[in-house]
Amino acid sequence: MSDFTFVHAADIHLDSSLAGLATPNPEFSAAMRDATRRAFSNVVDLAIDEGAKLVVIAGDLYDGTWKDQSTGQFAAAQLARLSRAGIRTFMVFGNHDAESRVSRHFAPPPGVHRFSNSRCETVLLDDLGVAVHGRSYKEAATTDDIAATYCPVVPGHFNLALLHTSLDGHPGHARYAPCTLERLRLTGHDYWALGHVHERGVRCEHPHVVFSGNTQGRSVREGGAKGATVVRVRDGAVASLRHHSCDEVRFARAAIDAGSRTGISEVLSGIGEAMVASAFGLDDKPTAIRVTVKAGGELRRRILADRDWFSGEVQVQATNRSDRLFVESVRVEAADDGGVGAVLPEIAELLAAAAADDSCGRLLMEAVTPLLGKLPGDAQPGDGADVEMTPLLAAARAGDCRALLAAALASVEAQLAPG
Repeated sequence: MSDFTFVHAADIHLDSSLAGLATPNPEFSAAMRDATRRAFSNVVDLAIDEGAKLVVIAGDLYDGTWKDQSTGQFAAAQLARLSRAGIRTFMVFGNHDAESRVSRHFAPPPGVHRFSNSRCETVLLDDLGVAVHGRSYKEAATTDDIAATYCPVVPGHFNLALLHTSLDGHPGHARYAPCTLERLRLTGHDYWALGHVHERGVRCEHPHVVFSGNTQGRSVREGGAKGATVVRVRDGAVASLRHHSCDEVRFARAAIDAGSRTGISEVLSGIGEAMVASAFGLDDKPTAIRVTVKAGGELRRRILADRDWFSGEVQVQATNRSDRLFVESVRVEAADDGGVGAVLPEIAELLAAAAADDSCGRLLMEAVTPLLGKLPGDAQPGDGADVEMTPLLAAARAGDCRALLAAALASVEAQLAPG
């Protein structure tokens, strides 16, 4: 069994509609254009630079049915770069690029294997002593546990399995191809390369069960660095994992409680400091920040009296500190008013009980998942588009009707945002 390196990527979402394009700042909008393409090109560069033998793509290379042929042509050109470098590529299709939805598949370059959607396949790489397993989605709304259909391990090989799955559930991600960590752990495969969840995470180390996350954040809901995972295999076992950033632009959030501030100037200065703190460690990438200001009384009324002016001044604070900081939006939340306009205790109790019940959210998601899968590609909500229950629950428990309404409106607004 040879020592080798491979790159695990997923959720590239080529040519996805990006919420950042709606940002008022033209410089950031320009940076967002083609960001998913540049991120995928960076993955290819990474694989070549690292001397990888394989690249595995665990679903959602595409974001849905192509608007034109250039999406497929770009993907083919990047995969051909890998082939020319002697790097083999293995890919499964997920909910966004299920074969039933992406009808104009290109003929893949040599060295690229796309796994079947009818059954699990195993490809043996005898020169490396590797067995690669995978199965694609046939339909976008795949709610069966397809991990149960995967082929058994091949003795004497490093067994690498690709799977696009929600695993046991993740906030903001539909429950596609759900399965348990225990099922994956007991299969005996050495590395499970997972896709669908856009946050990187190592769910298990014996064996390795890993989400690489998406390669490019597409909205403020997908903050922080994004990229791919470089895996080194020594003596038939995973020797190291390293996440490498491949994204071109970043998203972040900054919040400030203006309650202790004495005036607008002091509030703006505090916002500037908060933005710098939230962007710290983001590698000086162009970063769009959603600013949330909690204010009450006369201060809040002054801010709301001219929202456009205030938002412009927030952008000035960002520009004064870095030409790489941009304001995605400015949101003004009401400060605690001591329970004015409190909801009925019975309603607060019901909301709290529902939000605290994991089965409630799971049942709702299971009910809507088949419906989401029937939407056309452009209309399907992006992974990570979810109603944020935390502020709703907090407002309900506090009995604050105004905060509850504000949190509900913010959740709706988030769903209407592009991407």
